Amino acid sequence: MSTRWFFSSVQVGASASARERSLKTSVTFAREIDGRKDEEPADGPTLSLLGPEDVLGFDRTMVLREEPPPGAAPAAENILASIELAHADLPWLLSPGSGQNPPRRIQPWFVLVVLDDDEAQPPREGDPLPVLTAPVAALPPLADRWAWAHVEARLDDGIAEFDAARRLVELGARQHSAQVIARLVCPRRLKPDRGWIAAVVPATEAGRKAGLAETPVGSATVDAWPSVGGGTVELPVYHWWRFRTGKEGTFEELARRLKFRHAAEAGLGTRTVDVSQPWSPEQGGGTVTVALDGALRVPGSAASEVWSDSAAQETFKAVARKRLDEPARRRDEIGDPEADPDTVAVAPPLYGSDHTGQQTVPANPESWMTTLNLEIRRRAAAALGARYVQLEQEFLMARAWEQVGEIREANRLLAVTELAAAVAEQAQHKHLDPLDASDLVAVMAPASKRMRLPAAVTGLNASATLAATLAGSPVLAGAATSSFARLTRRGGALSRRAARGANRADNARTVPVITQELLQMEVMNVDAPDAGLPGEMRALLKPFPLQWRRLADRIPIAAVASRTDTEARPLRPIMAHPTFAVPVATELLALWPEWAVPGIGALPLNCVTLLETNPEFCAALLVGLNHEFNRELLWREFPTDQRGTSFARFWPTAGADIDEIARWPLDAPLGSQLRAAGEGSLALPVRGELLRRFPGTELVAVPGQGGKLPETFNGVAATPLALDESTVLYLFDGIGRERAIAEDWFFVFREPMRGTQFGFDTGAQPPEMETWADLTWSGVRVDAARCIILAQEIAPPKCLPPADPPMWGRDAADMARIAYQQPFQLAFRAAAMLGA
Repeated sequence: MSTRWFFSSVQVGASASARERSLKTSVTFAREIDGRKDEEPADGPTLSLLGPEDVLGFDRTMVLREEPPPGAAPAAENILASIELAHADLPWLLSPGSGQNPPRRIQPWFVLVVLDDDEAQPPREGDPLPVLTAPVAALPPLADRWAWAHVEARLDDGIAEFDAARRLVELGARQHSAQVIARLVCPRRLKPDRGWIAAVVPATEAGRKAGLAETPVGSATVDAWPSVGGGTVELPVYHWWRFRTGKEGTFEELARRLKFRHAAEAGLGTRTVDVSQPWSPEQGGGTVTVALDGALRVPGSAASEVWSDSAAQETFKAVARKRLDEPARRRDEIGDPEADPDTVAVAPPLYGSDHTGQQTVPANPESWMTTLNLEIRRRAAAALGARYVQLEQEFLMARAWEQVGEIREANRLLAVTELAAAVAEQAQHKHLDPLDASDLVAVMAPASKRMRLPAAVTGLNASATLAATLAGSPVLAGAATSSFARLTRRGGALSRRAARGANRADNARTVPVITQELLQMEVMNVDAPDAGLPGEMRALLKPFPLQWRRLADRIPIAAVASRTDTEARPLRPIMAHPTFAVPVATELLALWPEWAVPGIGALPLNCVTLLETNPEFCAALLVGLNHEFNRELLWREFPTDQRGTSFARFWPTAGADIDEIARWPLDAPLGSQLRAAGEGSLALPVRGELLRRFPGTELVAVPGQGGKLPETFNGVAATPLALDESTVLYLFDGIGRERAIAEDWFFVFREPMRGTQFGFDTGAQPPEMETWADLTWSGVRVDAARCIILAQEIAPPKCLPPADPPMWGRDAADMARIAYQQPFQLAFRAAAMLGA
């Protein structure tokens, strides 16, 4: 940890001890003879130090930060413009040193001025520097510029003594340490809703003349403009930027306007809908209503769906179940509905059926499919997800096809290979099945050295190729060659002669020699009498395993690598689904904010309320969204089995909110399928001018200590979801109602600050200040140029540090300590908001 220190100035080198622009040098000679010491001084040359008239500013890399920064959101009007410089000694580098009186009021050689758009135009091009034409009446008094330039150092907490800190600052200035910087502050009070030009310009007439390429005249310490007077002055500009102040109202003022209001009192959490039609006619035609919740609900309001007419609710469930089950009943009674178009049942979508394979509403009333399909509020949420797919189908399908490039090519190869295997199998049945053992061995002779037979066929202790098996068998050498097969083929000359000779002899049937030997070989293999050589050969020639092994290396996809050639259909298409990381809540809030947060449109201005996430609504919407998207994928001929979960993320938090829907236990409750296992996380909808003026406002959750905020904290940052420029939903993932009460959490609004700021609060000045932080602009007098007057008496506050308390107008360090702006924070206690 480090502590912030302020110092009025720092000078290193020759200028630190120089009283004037000239520096006299001297040297002292010391000698010792017989124990006697003599010292004799000698004057050296007089050196002339560089001054503002010798330079044309500083390098742009010296600028670390501008406040307010250029191009940022409009700044508050209560702060003072400032600029930070990398070299801590730069503002006093060309100024006379500690010979001045008092030594802590060394005048810097350049200053920061601020003019609004009505007072000056941006600096015009000049030679050698840009030139700003400024009205003298709008410029700060140069005599007081010592008070608005200081050094800031971040030193270790162990440093407590001023002298030790001063030595570290001087060392840091010499080494150009990043922990020691210089800062210029313009003491002019800003006006709201204005554009401003901030410029670093020379503070001396000599520096001004040099920047305008004019010959300096007179003393080098003369001011660049008079303290009073009219007219304009031409100022060369070392550095400049533009910024804008927002409308009237500081962060603290706007934050204090925020008031907590219970969500139910503000009309948030539910919306009532009329469900009289088509259910009320059976109940006498009366009005029937039901309350629908949204993605956010009132904390602790989870309950079963309740209709204003319970009989109508039971009627709806019975009719809905019958209609949802009708397609499955027709299939069971009639068979394939496509055989007779008149028997096709058109019914509402049964959400979750494609993922689970469940074609009817489960009998278990606690099942998530039962709740999803028979409760109006859950079917409405699922239909909302389906409607999103219908609206964005072209965009979603374009993104889906982008993700399936490799799978489409893989499925093409699988389809071609499967077709080739099926054709080859039919060809084998036609040509190879009729062959006996001798013909089959002869036909397979060209591949005999590649066909490896199992040990049960070879009769050996290990598998061997067909050629090796035949070589060690009674089959004559050469009898299994292609040449022998052609010579002894059926219907050939040799075969006909052999047949005629056999008929003349005894009309006995002839058996080819290879067949005789193969039969003898099988008889000899008594260890495996069922292992016939022709059968094993035909098994090795099956097309599907061969095609599968050939294709496995060509498709490097995990879905294919996990398959085996023993499966019923290893060459089946790959069923995949695209994935979308977009949080659905952002889309829902943009399209239908009243469905996401019922009543959010009527949230009063400057209101803070507390809600919790609704796991049942979120799960129902995600099921409906995935159900409809899978139908769209099927319609667009995307390779899918309609069981994928393409959308698994509802809230913009880390990770997915649900697992694959196909893995959900059928008897589990609907809300338990979310990552939080049914427990909602707290969320704060906030509407106020504060968020429009300060869009970077941060909200953090902090566990309290003894009912109060700890002295220092970081907190758990909320995830902001902007509904419009003045309404933001802050989500705290993982912090539920019970945990917030048990651990005494606070919700803290933090002022967005990019760095160190100086200024004073707006509003009335308190009669008595506790600390300097209570000082407001009402208690600070300014001159005609709206610049702070140093020569005024301001009574110190009651609570001052015992060591070196800051005093108004004493030095630059004290002015920095007094005007330093602490970030404003506004806290709401969760227990109080939850009524605990």
